[in-house]
Amino acid sequence: MVATDNGTHPLSPSDCSVNPFLWEADGPELDEHPVIATDDSFALLNNEMLRSGEEPVSHSLFEIFDFNEEIINSDMMSGQFEDFSEPENLHVAADNSLHGEQIYNEIPPKLCDQIMNFQGGNGVGTSINNGLDCGVNLSGEEEERVQLVQLVLASGEMIGNEEYDDAALLVSKCKKLSSQLGSPTQRLVYYISDALQQRIQRNTLGISNNAAKPVSNLAFEIDSLFDVNEFSVLAAYYNSVLPYIKLLQFTSVQAIIDAVGNEKRIHVIDLAMRTGSQWTVLMEFLAHRAATSTTSRRQFLKITVVGRNGEELRKIGKRLEELAKSLDIPFSYKMVEIQNLEEIKEGLFTVKSSEALAVYAPIILRSLLYDPVLLVDVLCIFKKLKPRIMVAVEVEAKHNSSCFVNRLREVLYNYCAFFDMLDVIFPDRNDIKRVKYEELLEGNQIRNILVFEGKERTIRHVTSDVWRVFFTEAGFKEMSFSFHALYQARLLLKEYVSGQYYTLQPDGHAIIVRWKGTPLMAVSAWTVIK
Repeated sequence: MVATDNGTHPLSPSDCSVNPFLWEADGPELDEHPVIATDDSFALLNNEMLRSGEEPVSHSLFEIFDFNEEIINSDMMSGQFEDFSEPENLHVAADNSLHGEQIYNEIPPKLCDQIMNFQGGNGVGTSINNGLDCGVNLSGEEEERVQLVQLVLASGEMIGNEEYDDAALLVSKCKKLSSQLGSPTQRLVYYISDALQQRIQRNTLGISNNAAKPVSNLAFEIDSLFDVNEFSVLAAYYNSVLPYIKLLQFTSVQAIIDAVGNEKRIHVIDLAMRTGSQWTVLMEFLAHRAATSTTSRRQFLKITVVGRNGEELRKIGKRLEELAKSLDIPFSYKMVEIQNLEEIKEGLFTVKSSEALAVYAPIILRSLLYDPVLLVDVLCIFKKLKPRIMVAVEVEAKHNSSCFVNRLREVLYNYCAFFDMLDVIFPDRNDIKRVKYEELLEGNQIRNILVFEGKERTIRHVTSDVWRVFFTEAGFKEMSFSFHALYQARLLLKEYVSGQYYTLQPDGHAIIVRWKGTPLMAVSAWTVIK
């Protein structure tokens, strides 16, 4: 595990009397027993127990963090990156340093005037200044990168006005100044300019590009974009080193434990199985509790996975079955093979009355946002299964606007944080693994958001307020996360040097994960209205 910023280990469980939302990752020393400033009933209960001298209720996953990391890394990653080669047609700018005169070179004066007068909306310039390359101290460099972003926004506005010839000229300039191995700004602009070129081609020549094919969701479509095995290795690697991914996984599993952890028979439906790492955490928790408690018995765990690639799902299932056997956990693994979520039907799932059901939906429901009625219908199917809890993880952004220019601004605003985060955590800009990861995930998402319309545009991120409307209409009510889930998230961030840049913000009962103030992801929990 990575040491904290000051080289010490995380706070001990005896320190969990602090409000998780108010405690910043690099915050001050904690008082002995401060009051918890939250409405969460679990937190208030722990606060009263602390005041009375009792120990807080312990259902924490944190003590098995090392065990899970060892399993995943040794099983999926050892030696796998040795075969990784440099991507074909790797784009590198002729000059990675940006200068104002270089940015506007070769652009007709009338277009330069338009660019200079252009005012980007939604705080994009502020986001770039505060988020991207904030560690660079070179005079004027941040301003020049904002000028590059303004160039992108100006070209996007021309595309929105169907001024394709002028837009093509600006986009070509953006492409020349961008680089897959450059600064966060240059890498972001590379994928955006690539998408803008494809949009211009589709709108003027009707040319389609396979690199921008519609992607309903990574769990179903990844085999058509990259080699499945290669993706599995990449996903396992980045799951193990990106703090926000672990945070979302641990918070989700903790919420499931809080809802069904005491039941004899636990059934989890995973709507987008990728590596299965979060379920190794759940297994280890169940085994640890059974081994250390005099009253707990072995609990039966059933996992039903939904996905498109049956071969990969079977490999994951085999690994989980082997782990369950080694931990002496009664275990069942079922697969539901479908092409996309549109095919979901109640009859595909077998849920026994003796099973306590939890549904896990990680970055998957967005694929149905093109049809709000269908989305609510799918949610209603899961409501009929009567889950104790349904956990949803989604990107916290506004990428569902029918206005192309608004979508472009929001892509710049949100994705600048993702590229900056990867730059801070992986400072080697020649890292081929990171190039592949950015192209596979961020690059393809950006292309889908900006190139396509209608049903083809399947990457449609919305904010927690919008998800709240859909879940409520389908008959769900929002659940609060337990104190342990929130406090554990803070402890996990303390494990990483980069954790100081993350903040957790409450939105209703949902948790928003932010990077340097810009929202990244949201996790929410729901239960059926009785």
